[in-house]
Amino acid sequence: MQTTEADLPDDLKTLLALWRMHAGARRFPARETFDGRTLMPWAGRLHLIESLEDGDFFFHRFSPISAARLGIDHTGQRLSATVLDERNTATTGAYRRCLALARPVCDRIMPRMDDGKHHTPYDRLMLPLGGDERPNFLLVGLWFHPAEIPADNHTARI
Repeated sequence: MQTTEADLPDDLKTLLALWRMHAGARRFPARETFDGRTLMPWAGRLHLIESLEDGDFFFHRFSPISAARLGIDHTGQRLSATVLDERNTATTGAYRRCLALARPVCDRIMPRMDDGKHHTPYDRLMLPLGGDERPNFLLVGLWFHPAEIPADNHTARI
């Protein structure tokens, strides 16, 4: 479900403000403008994703929190080769939408999976990065909502 900037948690609003500062007068900042020190406050909740010429996406960095939640790290893998099969279509569509718009896109993900577990809702902020006229990278910030996990659900994944 698409949301507005006003609906974002403060942590992601701060990341968005940093993105805007780096963009300056350009439509979007270059990937090189972000370094590890700058992104440290969000380190556990960031994906860095490249849009490949063949239409697939490549995880240069997969969020460590997402890796822990899923039990697998997708860093260094194409999206099409991951275990995210049931979410691939929606995920790929969201990434493509952000790149096509060449502006930030935020949404709330309400996972529904058939594994009998409650999956924590999260906010996702997708920020295009690149050079010249076309973005070719996405910096994706995630914010999980652990308070929404049912207290009696011992199979919950955080």
